[in-house]
Amino acid sequence: MYKPGTTNLESESEQELNQRGTRVHDGSDSDSDSGSNSRPEDNSEEQRPNPSKKYLHMSELRKDMRDALRRDLFWNLARLPQEFQLDIEKTFESQKDLVVKTIVPNLMKTLDLYTYPIAECVVYEMIHQRHRYQRDILRNKEKPQDERKRVARQKHSNSRRLEKKRRRSKTIAKLKNLKDPLIEQFKDEELLPIVRDNGYHSPEFSSEDEVDEKNKIVVRNLRWRSSTLRRFLYYVDKNTKSGIKKRERVYRPSEYVEEAAPSDAPDILLRELDF
Repeated sequence: MYKPGTTNLESESEQELNQRGTRVHDGSDSDSDSGSNSRPEDNSEEQRPNPSKKYLHMSELRKDMRDALRRDLFWNLARLPQEFQLDIEKTFESQKDLVVKTIVPNLMKTLDLYTYPIAECVVYEMIHQRHRYQRDILRNKEKPQDERKRVARQKHSNSRRLEKKRRRSKTIAKLKNLKDPLIEQFKDEELLPIVRDNGYHSPEFSSEDEVDEKNKIVVRNLRWRSSTLRRFLYYVDKNTKSGIKKRERVYRPSEYVEEAAPSDAPDILLRELDF
């Protein structure tokens, strides 16, 4: 298991800050005179990262900080020597020692830890995530064209389904705040699965229309869903502000998709109710 070490903040007098909020690392040993690889401590309380605010996981970072850190981190990584770069044709696990002992410590030296109060495990997590993404792209290129198209269609379908869930979740929250009579009939624990799980929302697939050959989105029904759930979601959609849809939706409720109901589906959503 990866255990991050501790890194002291360098004095600003030792290394110059660039405009991107990172220190420029020239690859030389900052303590070559003493023969030590450790960097001098900065006794300034203002410049030392506050330990109480140190982030241990990517998920803890605000989006703006996470995006800025990712840009700076990989900008600096690209400028490290070639022997410090990961090989995307090899697994991450087989190169873990390189990451832990070389790449992460060197990247930590390039970061302004006052701007980015993070532990080494955050850098490790970002590198791991990026390598996995690059490996996925490489493996996808090696697949037959038909398989690549199928994977791409499934990925887009999943994205559309996720976006539908997000839109409906916002509307449900808005209607709940307005004490909408229909929404008030459901308990919070009965609504929670709908706003958390994609499985309650109908899938959408790309399809070539045989008549005009325009690419359309076909919306199909889920066989397990009760009329109660279908009417509830229809009501939510009616109260959702529709955005600009670049592609036409074709609704085919008679065409079913065979998916099992989510294991946490509340009983009220499986029964037939009148409202």
